[in-house]
Parts: sequence; structure tokens; C-alpha cells
Amino acid sequence: MNRRKFGRTGLHLSELCLNTESFGWINDDALSLELLNAYHDAGGRFVQTVGGATPPAGTPTPSSVRSEELVGQWHRERKISRDGFVLATRIAFPRPAHGGGVTFANFIRESCEQSLRRLRSDHLDLLVCEWDDDLVPVEDAVSAFDMLIRAGLIRHVVASEFPAWRVNDSLHRSTARNLCRFEGLQIEYSLMARLRFETEELVMAREHRLGLIVRSPLADGFISASRDSTLNSSSGDHGWLNECYGTSRGDAVKSTLTEIAQQREATPAQVALAWVRRDPQVTSALISPATTGELAELIHSLRLTLTPGEIVALETASAVRPSRIELRHA
Repeated sequence: MNRRKFGRTGLHLSELCLNTESFGWINDDALSLELLNAYHDAGGRFVQTVGGATPPAGTPTPSSVRSEELVGQWHRERKISRDGFVLATRIAFPRPAHGGGVTFANFIRESCEQSLRRLRSDHLDLLVCEWDDDLVPVEDAVSAFDMLIRAGLIRHVVASEFPAWRVNDSLHRSTARNLCRFEGLQIEYSLMARLRFETEELVMAREHRLGLIVRSPLADGFISASRDSTLNSSSGDHGWLNECYGTSRGDAVKSTLTEIAQQREATPAQVALAWVRRDPQVTSALISPATTGELAELIHSLRLTLTPGEIVALETASAVRPSRIELRHA
């Protein structure tokens, strides 16, 4: 599995990142460890977990931190060296009950230290900060992240689903105060979710040399038989996906994917991932396979390079066009 340089940092990330969000609850412990072994044996060196950031008075639920515990157990038992292995965790940091920069700084440090204990590591390569409308003022957040970097607990910070204006604002404030800055973005991007990425995040990333990590590259499983999100784990979620994407545009994307897949002796999931990876600015894409077979299928997509004609066909089918509001499929 090849690696791509992450923005202006010295990190090189595997083209596919194993997202362990479902480990320990949707995927049981045995399957979770099997997936980690299969991913590593295939040359994967980038794993993202989910942390359990909670207010000081609260207690993380077991499922919210189990992925970190399993990854920590795995790399300790297999004696996986931290050199060359990129470890990330995603945490939402809400505004502390009493507010204040010092309170938040203590809270975020405690959350990271707890994550590191569960991961059995002395540092995180990437701390993925999830957007929250109640997040503290950006200067307090940047100052807290800067202290963690200086303490050697984390190497870089990634903004996940932040509004573009907020990322730009934080970059300017970081420069003005000589503090650390966001070095990457984690954003939803797929054939069914192109508009925001291509008009805002992609341009901003080029301007500021930010790395890009794609989440939901298969539109939560809508455009393929494979699952790329824990949201797609029940029949009720299929109805939700149909509400989001079940239009003539969604039908056109599925049809085009199937046609190309048949011609290339591939699967729709492999074609969809190849399309996401076609842009060299995309550093890595998150995958959440439900089985080792699905993992192998997604990894095999790395061998597929789409032709210019295939790319045009997919982009034409997935283009957003002004039109009347369509009724969703029943």
C-alpha cells in the first residue's frame, strides 16, 4: 500500500486508513483484531480510533473508548513499532460547563492522556478534532492544542467537518500568535457528496497546504454493496440513506459505477474509491469494512486507475444540477 505526504508535515499516510469506530460494539473483539492484522499484513500503516472525551464529572461509556483499547492491545501484543505507524484518534471537545481557556486546556490534556493510556502509546500522530457548535473560542482551542504539541503528546491537529470560514479564521489566528495550526482536514467526500468539498475545502487545502483525509468515500454504503460507515449497520439506516440520495442522480451514479465495474472486472466499491483517490491532493480515505473479505476488496481498489473517459462519466453522473425538488423513492 502506497503512502502520500500529509500536507506540509513530515507524515506520510497510507492511501487507505482503517477506521476502527465500530470496533468493540458492531464488530466484536475477535473480528476487530482480525481486521487490524489483515490491514497491517496488506501494508496498511494508518489507523484512526475514537476517543472518549467527556466532561470531568462524566464517565466515558465502554463503547466510546473500546476502539482505543483494542488498538492498544493489538499493537502491544504484536509488538508493532510506532515508527512508521500513524495513529490518530477523533475526539469531540465541547465547551466545558464553566467555560474558560484554562478549564478547556486541562480538559483536553486529560482527554488525550486517557486516550494514550488506552492506546498504550506515548504520543498521537494526529488528533482529529470534531466540529461542535459549542466548541470553545478558536483561540482557546488552538492554545490548548499548542500546549499538547509542545508537551510531545500529539504531533499534529486535524479539523473534522469544520466550516471553511472557521478553519481559515483559526489559521490566521495561529499565524498571528505563533501557535500551532490545523495541518489537515477530515471531510466527507464521495460521488454523492462533492459540492462542498470541491468548492471550499479543496481550494482552501491548496492555498494553505493542508492534508486531506476523506471520510465516507462510499457515501455510507449507498453507492456500493460495501459498508463504509457504522451508520449503515441496520435496515433502518438504508431508509435514511435512501432519503438522502435516492434521486435520479443517485440512480445515475449507481448505474455508471456498475457499468464501469463490469468492464474493469471490479466492484462498484473499488471504482468509487479509485475515483476519490484520483485527486493527488487527497492524502487518505477512511474505510470501515465489516469483514476481512470487504477489507480485501477495498484494498484491491488501489490497483485500479480510472481512465479519463471513466472519470468524466462518473463526474457527469454525479454532477449537481439546478432542478425542481425531486420526490425520494418510497
